[in-house]
Amino acid sequence: MTANMHSDLREEARDHARLRNAYFEQARQAYLIGNKALAKELSAKGQLHNMHMKAAHGKAQESIYRQRNPVTSGHEKMIDLHGLHVSEAIHVLKHELSVLRSTARAAEQRLQVYICVGTGHHTRGSRTLARLPIAVQRYLLEEEGLDFTEPQPGLLRVVIY
Repeated sequence: MTANMHSDLREEARDHARLRNAYFEQARQAYLIGNKALAKELSAKGQLHNMHMKAAHGKAQESIYRQRNPVTSGHEKMIDLHGLHVSEAIHVLKHELSVLRSTARAAEQRLQVYICVGTGHHTRGSRTLARLPIAVQRYLLEEEGLDFTEPQPGLLRVVIY
């Protein structure tokens, strides 16, 4: 999946965010001039676009993740979090690790899991550090108690028992 496809999937959410912001700003202006009824109506429209924005991000996250992570089986698993926002990636990772732990326990075997976080080449304003690799590493160590290695930049390896 290309960066362009990611952009297209996120565009609907960005459209709703722009509309939400415009409605909230108009509501603020209406409130400041004393038209509280109009302010309330505009604020409600802003809230509606906020809900649509969140739903669109959810749809994009699911689509991006499913395209990058076809269903696989065996002793190795790849979880590709590339293209997801940090909060989305942590949510997906938490779920996937839980499923993989259950699978490993049921089969009484170790699973080698590779987690693709990328190196941040596509991070907006690329002078900033990539947030996803840092957040995922912190989550693995602090929340999941898992040690990891980095066999190559942007790829983490953990073993689940």
